[in-house]
Amino acid sequence: MEIISLKGVYKSFWDNKVLQDVNFSVEKGDIFGVVGPSGEGKSVMIKIILGFFSPDKGKRILETSQDKIGFSMQNNSLYENLTTMQNINYFAKVYGVKRKVRKEYIPQLIRFMELENFKKTQVSKLSGGTKKRLDIACALVNDPEILILDEPFLGLDPERINHLIGILTELNKKGTTLIISSHRIQELSQLCTKVGLIKNKEFKMIQKNELTNVYKR
Repeated sequence: MEIISLKGVYKSFWDNKVLQDVNFSVEKGDIFGVVGPSGEGKSVMIKIILGFFSPDKGKRILETSQDKIGFSMQNNSLYENLTTMQNINYFAKVYGVKRKVRKEYIPQLIRFMELENFKKTQVSKLSGGTKKRLDIACALVNDPEILILDEPFLGLDPERINHLIGILTELNKKGTTLIISSHRIQELSQLCTKVGLIKNKEFKMIQKNELTNVYKR
């Protein structure tokens, strides 16, 4: 079942054409990867999927409610002066998660994201990998059907990347549909069930075995 799609989407900023005739559909349970060189429009497309930007032409079709989308952008949305637990509780309230649900779900989420040792730690004192796990935890507080991640592996060492891949795989097994934008072809080839390439302002679906040639074209 299709859960989100872009149909004939174009996007420009002033005279700069960013996206041209983007067409794709994501089905429930997919892990959909968006790959391409830096500056080719991956983040713009993610923001259109999220509804932050409107396309100049074409349309975004969402087959679930907007509040069932969680997202973690390239730059974390965390409050550095708050603790891990304070951040999670803050975003839970922003999403309108009821107090009873917060009380039951947040401890499970903290265990799942392996943040138990950092509950009272101020975010400014966390490592990059822990911050990324926390940012994703904040995106999961409303138990979304779709989780959208923009460059989630940026700045992580191999151990942290492998740990994050394990978390995302487990989330997908639990029923979460994932959309991941990245220039990291190795990680996308491990994770994704389908992949789209943005290059030279054009978008097309590719096979996973074509990923190794993405930057040679």
